[in-house]
Amino acid sequence: MKKSDARTANLLGALSLMMMDAVGKELGDLTDICESDWAALIVLDQSPGITVDRLARIVRLSQPGAVRMINRLVEEGRVERQQGADRRARPLALTPAGQRLVRAMLLGREKTLAQALDTLGTDERQTLGNLLEKMLAGLTTDELSAETACRLCDEHACPQESCPLTPGCRSAA
Repeated sequence: MKKSDARTANLLGALSLMMMDAVGKELGDLTDICESDWAALIVLDQSPGITVDRLARIVRLSQPGAVRMINRLVEEGRVERQQGADRRARPLALTPAGQRLVRAMLLGREKTLAQALDTLGTDERQTLGNLLEKMLAGLTTDELSAETACRLCDEHACPQESCPLTPGCRSAA
């Protein structure tokens, strides 16, 4: 790696950590739950009916860890297990309380990310958006890596039809 590229990579790493720390602080201030719970609730909002096994892979938890997390979120009234064809793979959904929490988390995340974008002009934001799309598409190797990357995303801000991590959009670009 060239020295100038090493510096750029280092700056990208520092910015990534700063943004994750800032989003983590904001979500921590808004909720009484941990990062894997944030991700699980947002994924459930994006994919109602998902199973614990699929959720575990997306939020990077072991299957037993995901079951414990879902049991806790069910007890807290944020998630419900629905009836399915297979009792071992019951679909999951957010309760109204879980939906309200997700809306609050996404607004807090948006506020934090907007503060970083506020340092850029309109043209710089457009350029950054284009570069981020290119980098994300280049780093996405499969559907699971895309879902994992989007585990804290606001799908209303980046709908599937325009998401650079969605396979159909990548092939059309």
